[in-house]
Amino acid sequence: MSRTRRLLVGAASTVVGKGAVFLSTFASIPIMVRYLGAEQFGIWMTISTVVTTLLVLDLGIASALVNFISEAYAKDDREQASSYSSTAFGIMVALAFLLAGVARLIWPYLDWANLFHLTSPGEIPLVSHAWAAAVIVFLLGMPAGLAMKILGGYQELRSANLFTSAGSLSSLVLIVLLVRFHAGFVTLVAASSAALVGANVLCLLWLWFFHKPWLLPRVTHLSRSAAGRMVGAGGGFFVLQISALLAFNSDNLVVTHYLGPAQVASYSVAWRLAGFASIAQSVIAPAVWPAYSEAFARGDLPWVQRTFRRIMWTTMLTAFAFSLVFAFAGRWIIRLWASPAAVPTEHLMLLMCVWVLISTLMSNTSVILTGKGQTRLWAVTSLLAAALNLTLSIYWVQRIGAVGVVLGTVVSYLLLLVGPQIWQCSRLLKTQ
Repeated sequence: MSRTRRLLVGAASTVVGKGAVFLSTFASIPIMVRYLGAEQFGIWMTISTVVTTLLVLDLGIASALVNFISEAYAKDDREQASSYSSTAFGIMVALAFLLAGVARLIWPYLDWANLFHLTSPGEIPLVSHAWAAAVIVFLLGMPAGLAMKILGGYQELRSANLFTSAGSLSSLVLIVLLVRFHAGFVTLVAASSAALVGANVLCLLWLWFFHKPWLLPRVTHLSRSAAGRMVGAGGGFFVLQISALLAFNSDNLVVTHYLGPAQVASYSVAWRLAGFASIAQSVIAPAVWPAYSEAFARGDLPWVQRTFRRIMWTTMLTAFAFSLVFAFAGRWIIRLWASPAAVPTEHLMLLMCVWVLISTLMSNTSVILTGKGQTRLWAVTSLLAAALNLTLSIYWVQRIGAVGVVLGTVVSYLLLLVGPQIWQCSRLLKTQ
């Protein structure tokens, strides 16, 4: 199968996977808002967002694995692929145990009331137990998530997206059933992510025992040199992931801490709706990253240049069209979709649409950098932008409300990240 055809098949399957995620999100948010109320929904969104992004604690190993699997695939080297996948799995298991120990040590000292702006002492145990359930699911998901990265490296996103679709739809079914039987807050928090982790576990088992049995982890396949290369390459990804954590997933925490969890409802729902404008980018990026990596490894720069131009035009036009719709009708859509309690201000909705356009542009250039493994400059500028973003968000949220958080993101990216990233991407597209 040609690289372009694999890319198209992967993108088409991602449409199915993202469609399942969209359906799950679209249906579950109004159910949860109405069932939990604005305050508990805000806490749930904060927990789910933060725990999802704690995957940065994998030290960038999972992201680096995509490039190394792509490299092995380009050379048709099963031994190399097995060595890297076995070593990555060993590192993930060790990290999960280490993080579990750290969490156990610091848990008694966390001030939940202050972190979440809680007003009732009775809510403190509830929030603590919900966080504990989410962290347990997250730790189980760390090694299981490698299955999607391995399949991505082999440009077999069709299989990965089938499991993702099953996990997303199972999550929705669980939420509907638990709400129907009046389940508690902690159970809902655990169930919302447990289905996705369970799908990853099944995907990993299928990969090992049926699809590519040579990737089954073996002690003899653990490699110090593979670990060294992945840690070295993962360093840039790790900094990028930390930057993303500070830039985006701190938003709900900042809003919760300074404005209260009830304010997170309108902010997070608006963020989810605006994110749908990037649907084309989210469909194509997972498929094109390993394709770029393989093309760079084979020296096929003309294919990269052609594909990049086509994808840039497609995703930017799609994002612009959706952003126009959400800028003018987004608040009305949210009122009908989620509930009046989740309707954001007009300025917040407009700024989020501006951010979608910036994000789509940056996502296209970042896939080139990740495919080539050139992440150092991007990592440094991202970290600086994330630090400025967090500083501006904290300053502005106390003066102009939740709109200050997304304004901090837009300003920091325009000042520190957009220019250098476009320059480096252009340079890579001109020379091999």
